[in-house]
Amino acid sequence: MSRTRLAALTALLLTILSGAVFVTRVKTGGDDVGGPAGLSSWEVTVTVRGTVDNAKHNYVSASSPPEFRRQHIFEEAWKSDDLIRHEGRAASARESRERETLWKRRPMTGDKNVKPFTITYSFTCTLGLHKPTAGMNARTGELDGSPDRDSLRSAPRIESDNAEIAELARQLTEDLTMPADQMRKFYDYVKDLPARDTEGSGTALDCLHNGGDDAGRSRLLVALCRSRKIAARVVTGIAFNPNAPAAVHHWAEAYIRSQDGSDGYWLPACPTYAHFGTHGWPTDYLVVRLDDEPIARGPSDVRVGILARPHVDQPALDEPAIKTFWRVTTFASLPPAEQHLIRFLLLLPLATVVVSIFRVLIGVRTYGVFSPALLGLIFRDLKGLPWGLGIFAGTVLVGWVFRKFLDRYNLLLIPRAAVMLTMIISFLIVVVVLAARADVHVTGYVALFPLIILTHMVERFWTVEAEDGTGASFKTLFGTMIVAVAVAVSLSPDAISRWLFRYPETLGLVIAVLLLLGRYTGYRITELYRFQDVIEFKGEEKKDEVKIVEIPAKATTDAGAVPTGAS
Repeated sequence: MSRTRLAALTALLLTILSGAVFVTRVKTGGDDVGGPAGLSSWEVTVTVRGTVDNAKHNYVSASSPPEFRRQHIFEEAWKSDDLIRHEGRAASARESRERETLWKRRPMTGDKNVKPFTITYSFTCTLGLHKPTAGMNARTGELDGSPDRDSLRSAPRIESDNAEIAELARQLTEDLTMPADQMRKFYDYVKDLPARDTEGSGTALDCLHNGGDDAGRSRLLVALCRSRKIAARVVTGIAFNPNAPAAVHHWAEAYIRSQDGSDGYWLPACPTYAHFGTHGWPTDYLVVRLDDEPIARGPSDVRVGILARPHVDQPALDEPAIKTFWRVTTFASLPPAEQHLIRFLLLLPLATVVVSIFRVLIGVRTYGVFSPALLGLIFRDLKGLPWGLGIFAGTVLVGWVFRKFLDRYNLLLIPRAAVMLTMIISFLIVVVVLAARADVHVTGYVALFPLIILTHMVERFWTVEAEDGTGASFKTLFGTMIVAVAVAVSLSPDAISRWLFRYPETLGLVIAVLLLLGRYTGYRITELYRFQDVIEFKGEEKKDEVKIVEIPAKATTDAGAVPTGAS
């Protein structure tokens, strides 16, 4: 069997296998499995609106719910046409506990006047998860561990050291010694206070005097606990209701230690809707922050809107075994960070298909396969594509100049690559500093550059120039950028990422396409243009055809001379 037939047969088998898995998934109900089984699942869209200007350090922060206890988060997606996500140590440090992302106005989007913005955050969550993962249990141990000192201190809106609050706490618990009993007494008192809408800005003392909403009640309950040396905190989250719109909600938690003081647990209480203790705690409460901070914050007033609906795929108690299998093996059962990584990795093979089409069928020269593929995936946000490619091209060209300079020293390969990496990093630092001085935010683009790939591409640029000339090296650089743009444009729709995430068997079809492209031996489009003068197309008439005249062997003179006119 020829290699071409083997490749075609393998591609056919992969296509049939991928199609069979897809059909089986759809027919058995595994095409829309909402993560691990739990008590309820919700599709949530959080919209953050406000205004921001081009001033430095003018960030908008937005929080994501943590993956802990029995709440599982998947299918997360952030989107904004007005702001870009800030990458760096600040964002990473905040995400270490509260999963907070920072946003800043896009660079050079106009003057310094105040501009409106909109951030959309969508996700699906499962509450009351039957079997939390090991990662969720570890995260629960981190967030629900022993309280810190802040949970015992007075705060601007939680005035636990106020004399009036302290005296009330003493009166309510003068005959009680157990912290759990004291917490219950405080809860019963706060629950009966009059309701008053303060739009979440009421303090504990205001609630004591005039009543309050869910935020004010929770702060007063926490203040009473702290005044009696009971660690407590306000929880900011979302309350779901199938018959009413979802809304930001606050409740309180107090840390109740065991009698020997060795360990403890957080006891929840919601004086607004009369819920106390873990037994019978509502399954439609989603924790977003374990403090009294809002879900979104900005330099000016920020408005948060929430749209939620029950997820259509609710796991039944008698769920079929095949659907349980799909639910366990789906990527949606992974933590959010791993889900984002899986989405990126799934797009990489599809990006190589785009690169292969440009190289094999069209004939565009690039620096390898993965360089344009990775660049295209990094700049899937098309609004940042011009800035990203500009910085990339400038970095490669500056690295090329550095490489010419280093060639005089005739260094060994490894030390030369290390010096190149150091020079490229130095150049990027200069770019970041100059951009910051000009109030242009480029950190989000530079932070995503794979520096090792940049160093390798500078070496490739130099090699192509040494072998084929400067024109060929610049032509290859231009081709790499063109293919990277094609990858970014073709893979930018979120529907492609969602499809691969939900149906990973599509990778079998991707491999089949690559096998067929790998055995293509026909003309490339660029070759048809370059060699159009020498290529003969089937069906065209031949021009300037030379006629060959055959001369009979006897057509000679007796002396053996050639007759006149013969050739």
